[in-house]
Amino acid sequence: MARVILRRCDDYDPDRIKHLIGECMDELGLRPQGITMVKPNCVIAHPTFFPHAFTRSEFLDGLLGALRERDDAVSDLWVGERCGITIPTRFSFSNALYPKVIKRHAAKTKYFDEMSQVQRNLFSEGRLRDYIFIPEAVDACEWFVDAPKFKAHPWTKVTFNLKNYIGIQDDEHRLIDHDHHLHTKIADLFEVVQPKLCAVDGITAGAKTMLTPRPFPLGLIVVGDNAVATDVVCTAIAGLSASEVDHIRITAQRGWGPLSLDEIQISGDVDLEEAKHRAKGFELTLDKVDKIYNQKSKLQVYMGPPPDTYDYCWGGCPGALDEAIGIVERVQPQARHEMKPLHIVYGDYKGKIEPKADEKVIFIGDCARYQGKIAGEETEIPFLYKERATIYPERVKPADIVKKIVLYLWYKIISGRKRVWRVQGCPVSVAENVLLVSDLGKTKNPYLKPSIGLQFIWFYCVSKLMRLLFRRNVPQKSTLKRTG
Repeated sequence: MARVILRRCDDYDPDRIKHLIGECMDELGLRPQGITMVKPNCVIAHPTFFPHAFTRSEFLDGLLGALRERDDAVSDLWVGERCGITIPTRFSFSNALYPKVIKRHAAKTKYFDEMSQVQRNLFSEGRLRDYIFIPEAVDACEWFVDAPKFKAHPWTKVTFNLKNYIGIQDDEHRLIDHDHHLHTKIADLFEVVQPKLCAVDGITAGAKTMLTPRPFPLGLIVVGDNAVATDVVCTAIAGLSASEVDHIRITAQRGWGPLSLDEIQISGDVDLEEAKHRAKGFELTLDKVDKIYNQKSKLQVYMGPPPDTYDYCWGGCPGALDEAIGIVERVQPQARHEMKPLHIVYGDYKGKIEPKADEKVIFIGDCARYQGKIAGEETEIPFLYKERATIYPERVKPADIVKKIVLYLWYKIISGRKRVWRVQGCPVSVAENVLLVSDLGKTKNPYLKPSIGLQFIWFYCVSKLMRLLFRRNVPQKSTLKRTG
């Protein structure tokens, strides 16, 4: 039977965290061995703008300390991650204060965006593809430790151990299937490597959003020996049934862990009911973006269905808009109410679009499609979505933020004063949505903040240099078949 331990911890004292995680490891009979790698959730970090989006350095400190005290059979200790798309991992690690902690424990840093990628076969029934690419460090890892932040998420409702797996891919491969197939993609990634230890930072949880979450004093450390079971317990604490979270349900159905609480042994100095009580008031993002913004902001969102049989693209473009608004509001708190009105269209929309004379209409994503009149002018937006089976992971290009900015500025020049804009991508990233909202919505642009911009430029250049020096090319042609 899978085991999950709930421990009370109300502050980020590294020594206490080390003690608690160590006790849990001993209770579970777990000792690291071989190449041991810790994968935190460091999607983005900054002390001012993104203070609660990541696994805290004090938590990482305590976790590494617990591992070092039991490292008799460890050949190497690594900390690895690929942070948010287009953001250099070095930028987030520096702002999360990870480097000093990693050095203190004589560990090594593995920046997944700077290393070569390895092709791995997939075999699970219902998989999206027959193979995927992962960083060579993940491929070499022998004892994997999952160390996520306890957070809400606009794409997947929650992000714990399984959702943390998105960070084991580099940008070009990460964006593939990051759409209405996202939950299945997460389950596919779990097939690559399964954690021996799960340690969830729930001391200060992140509510409502992923990148700019509201701090929530949960006061818990959640430790388990099975990722699915640990996520089932965390989901219950957050007030949801695990069957409501597709990536947990799919991974469980593939045999990687239990979906029912009855099949999980829960222990510790906090029982499940007390943990749920502690989480009372924890906010999730369960609404669609048209429900969030229409009538409550200067954004008017039009929602058509994405491809296939889905009515909403939970894993793609709409969630990126919600996160972008949260980022812009870090520099302009009332941006959604103060911005210039915008009309945002997703999917195959067939209704009316009626902007005022000076308002722009933006069709976002490759699956956007429309034919009809906008402000009295006949408008046709073609369907650009490519079937997933036609996309070869080894041939895709990386999602570079500087390239995205340059392309956006060029598109702005050639579009001039056009009322209707089309932004391509699947999905269109959070970074691009920030550009759109800040530029067309006439809000403050967080990219222009010196405290972010100068540091970002430095780490961007360093990361690109490291990638150039040490990354070998991925295969240009695979001998494996794609899933049709």
